[in-house]
Amino acid sequence: MRERLTAIRAWISDIVNGQYGDEDGPKVLSPQGVELRRVKIQGQIVDKISGKDNFASITIDDGTETIRAKAWGAEAEALEKVSQDIYAMVIGKVRNYNDEIYIVPEIIKEIDDPNLMTLHHLERYRSILLMGDDSSKKSIDMEEIEQGPRKQEPSQPAQQTITLRGLKGEILEFIRENDSPEGVPIQKIADHFQEQGVSKTAVNREIIELGANGTIAEQSVGVYRPTDR
Repeated sequence: MRERLTAIRAWISDIVNGQYGDEDGPKVLSPQGVELRRVKIQGQIVDKISGKDNFASITIDDGTETIRAKAWGAEAEALEKVSQDIYAMVIGKVRNYNDEIYIVPEIIKEIDDPNLMTLHHLERYRSILLMGDDSSKKSIDMEEIEQGPRKQEPSQPAQQTITLRGLKGEILEFIRENDSPEGVPIQKIADHFQEQGVSKTAVNREIIELGANGTIAEQSVGVYRPTDR
């Protein structure tokens, strides 16, 4: 049996602004260098077409771009049941027809917890860290991950008393010293290092990288423990 592809968390702009190709199966190479075949996106259902020639589609807007999820025949019935204006998670495979990149949906689930969008941003960032090219990893701003895409503004150099090279180790040591069965909340970590002049952006970036390399694990959303305990 063929192994099911892992769904990669993505912004819609990662998909529609990427390069589509059919080599070794349909896929999009995102601007960050991540190969997208089966994706997981979140956004608002802003438009819906149904009841015509056994075809249905919904348009999803996540604030970065819009994309359609399209289905035909029996699969179209599932899209017809989706309500417009809800916030939803959509999992499906990328396809292209007449120069339109779209999604063939497999799962559509309504979302009512706003914290899941923040988690979605963080997981997308981690996928770029693990699978993207080096230039993309260097150019991503953690505030963009937390708040969503925004217009580029001149950045001010952060005043830090701890270098980035040493910051990762300092954060790990802080988590170890404050470890408990419940874990250490990310807000507690950020507050501690902000008192030392380190930006929350820098702290969050290092926490994501510590999680990506398996040094710490997320006990629950936004709560971490060292993996060597």
